[in-house]
Formats: sequence, C-alpha cells, structure tokens
Amino acid sequence: MNRFLTAVLMCEVAVSTGIQAVQAQEGGASSPVEAFYCDIREGKGRKDIEKAVEKFNAWSDASEDNVGYMAWMMAPQFATDPETPDLIWLGTWENGVDMGKGMGAYLAEGGDIQASFEAALDCSGHALAASVEINAPNGPPENGVVMFNQCSYADGKNYQDAMGAHKANAAAMTEMGGKGSSWMFFPMIGSNTDDFDYWSVTGFQNYADFGASYEMYVNGGGWQKAMGIMQGNVTCGDPTVWDAYLVHKGNRE
Repeated sequence: MNRFLTAVLMCEVAVSTGIQAVQAQEGGASSPVEAFYCDIREGKGRKDIEKAVEKFNAWSDASEDNVGYMAWMMAPQFATDPETPDLIWLGTWENGVDMGKGMGAYLAEGGDIQASFEAALDCSGHALAASVEINAPNGPPENGVVMFNQCSYADGKNYQDAMGAHKANAAAMTEMGGKGSSWMFFPMIGSNTDDFDYWSVTGFQNYADFGASYEMYVNGGGWQKAMGIMQGNVTCGDPTVWDAYLVHKGNRE
C-alpha cells in the first residue's frame, strides 16, 4: 500500500472516529476548532503580528459571515519538543454552518490580511478538530493558561469509555478543589494522528488557578484519584502548557 493511500485511509478513520465521538454526546453537540501551527519569521516580532491581527479584527467585526468566531494566540510555556511551534492560532465557531460561511468569506475577501500574517509568520500546518465539552460551565478562558495532552484509548476501549473517564475525573478534580475547565478535541482533518486518538485540553483562568490545581494534583492526592479513574480506559502522554491570549471575540448569543 503506498503512503498516499495509507494517509487517506488513516484520515478517514480519524474523521469517522471523531464523528462517532461527537454523536455520543447528548444532542451531538460539538464545535469546530481550527489550529494554525506557526513560527515567527526572522526579523519579525509581536508588533508585526499585532498589525495583522488588527486587520483581521476590523474585517471580522464588519463581516456578516464570520459570526461568533473566537480566536486565541498561544505561546508555549512548558514544552521540550524541538519541533514545538513558536505559536498556535486557535479559532472556533459555534457550528459547522458558521465555519463554512466564515471561511468562505475570508478566502474571498481576506487576501490583504493573509499577506500581513504571512509576512510575519511561517505557518506549516492547518488542522480541524471537533471540540466536545467535558466540564466548562463558564466557557473557555479569555486570557489564561491551556494544557494539551495527547491521549489514546486503552486496549478494548473506545471514545465512549474515554469520555466517561474524563467526565468522572473532571468531577473528582473539581470536588477536590481543581479549577480547570476541560474539553476533548477529536482530530477531523489535517492532523497527524499516528500516535494518539485525541487531545485532552484543560484551561485555567490564570496561573494562580493553574498553580492551585497543580498543588492539589501533585501533593493533595489528585494524581492517585485520577489514576484510579483513568487507568484501564485511556493513556496520555506528557502535557504541554501554553499562554493563551484572546485576539478576537465574536458576538455569540
């Protein structure tokens, strides 16, 4: 089997698994999430990026099609992989209809904006995932801390087992004083999922909340509780931690 056909089949499996996982939710509720993985071009810096963001915000605020779009720029805080990008642009719409309208409008009208981004950033990848809320009663943080963890189903387990474990774990951590909100991101299109099935995502409003949750988890019995819930259902690798800055907040009802 050639590499192209293998990649296509693996993509189909990832999309199918993502759809099944979303449908396992009550009402099938999920939100599309896009991620651009970018490095800052030599000689460019924050001011250059901010100029492009300002152009994007002006366009999006005036657009009748890019409704409800929210976007963050995230910089790595704790990460050791030499291939970790300088930043990630993470954007989300409320549903696929809004995503299609917004993307179509940007492709038709955003050429100058895109040129500004490309002058400052070298983006090597663009991926789409389905975000399923696990425990986020207050929604995602605006400016805060986000932790990503690549996770896989244990042998004989599937997305339903993983969701159940994450929901039980989130409830237990909250009861013990944890201050994180959590989601599962299921890869849909454009992601290399050779080594994992989904991302476990945890957000904190600030580093004070992150530190309090760290203390609870490490020294307050949290990891033992989590291990008892997660073991046998999922396995997760080492997390990375990112500083998240809200750069666009679309109108949402």
